[in-house]
Amino acid sequence: MKYIIEAFDKETELLAFEIALPDGCDAQLAAIMGWSTPQRGDEGYNLSAEQMVAIEKLAGRHFHEENYIFQLTCNTD
Repeated sequence: MKYIIEAFDKETELLAFEIALPDGCDAQLAAIMGWSTPQRGDEGYNLSAEQMVAIEKLAGRHFHEENYIFQLTCNTD
């Protein structure tokens, strides 16, 4: 499964950038997101501030900015 953070501009709602999360982070994301079942590969989730902080730690970089709406997408390989 590939996980991507998508950042949408709050004013235009256009996709501004994407961040691919590291391979093999399924278990960590399940804990962060509170998932109890495996993802199918077509899901998308709005992210809370707490989830963003945890995902930034997982990604090893800071990317959260107030000008964007962030979503996590789950995609099959």
